[in-house]
Amino acid sequence: MTRTPSAVVIDYNPFAVGPSAGALDLGLKNQGDAECDLRLSFIDEAGVPAASLALGGVGVQFRPRESSGLRTSELEPGVFRYTLSGQASGDAQLDTAIVVDAVPDAGTYAADLKLLIQDEEGKLRVPPLPVRVQLVSTPRAQLNLAGAAGAFGSGSSVEVVDFGDAVTGATRRIFVQVRANAPSTLSISSEHRGVMRRLGDVETPSNVPYTVELQGDPVDLSAPWTKAIDPPRTLAGASLPMLFTLGAVSGQMAGKYQDVLTIDISPH
Repeated sequence: MTRTPSAVVIDYNPFAVGPSAGALDLGLKNQGDAECDLRLSFIDEAGVPAASLALGGVGVQFRPRESSGLRTSELEPGVFRYTLSGQASGDAQLDTAIVVDAVPDAGTYAADLKLLIQDEEGKLRVPPLPVRVQLVSTPRAQLNLAGAAGAFGSGSSVEVVDFGDAVTGATRRIFVQVRANAPSTLSISSEHRGVMRRLGDVETPSNVPYTVELQGDPVDLSAPWTKAIDPPRTLAGASLPMLFTLGAVSGQMAGKYQDVLTIDISPH
């Protein structure tokens, strides 16, 4: 052995598009003159072959890195073959692959394994090597505004809530789609503290009041407003209805009125 592994760390983002990977590099040296065929495999703490792992519900497997020289065994899942010429050194390189996605609670999930390096006859060439595999799920939360209820990212996105011609009591509805791997805080703030002000070159006191409800709860726009939420641990998350209602429309100057809401989510 010229280099031994100790830990494999996977930084896992359940909401990312793309793989999450951890690397294991093993330095080997053949001290004999004859070619040596090696068999590499993992066992768990109970001595059971570990072809795959479940860490926080996330399915993980080891796979040979491209051009590493490792070969998978067609007859034995989780077994890798490596050939070293006489007096040669080489690197056996493995990467973890996520084979089953999940949304685990934020935290660290670990499994302690042993790496066995055997010859063709099943004889251990070195003592079993301890390897800890860790999946780290840091707190994450995402938010999306949509025009219809549904899974996260479904439906047309919403950036403007347009009332058209203002009428007292007119309503509009959007949906706040959220997903997270930890309890989170949803925050809403209004630039004009719950009123729409007239746009134009000259400021006027004319404004149009309105109210907002989120999941039936009144939102106080006179100051930054927060709500504790804990969406289900799924990729779909939760879809929260958000209702806008115009207040009294009477005597305001003609023109276009606007307010800007800032909606954000942060995980604990």
